[in-house]
Amino acid sequence: MAQERTGAANGLQGLTAFAGLMLGVIPLAGWLIAGRHSGPFRLIFGEQQGALGYVVPLLVILGAVVVIAALEAWKKRA
Repeated sequence: MAQERTGAANGLQGLTAFAGLMLGVIPLAGWLIAGRHSGPFRLIFGEQQGALGYVVPLLVILGAVVVIAALEAWKKRA
């Protein structure tokens, strides 16, 4: 059972890291370099202007880090 929990947590961590990269890191870099977010980000969150152009990707990154940390703690309890 513990090994199943670890495998599931690893998969969820990978999925969360991928989502954080695609919806947080890449859009933030695009906003800083070109003043425009990536396509998947705009599809989900719409076109953000001003300070929200920075805040929304940073919140996505923060959320991904929190979820990965929570899954790591869940694995350790197994």
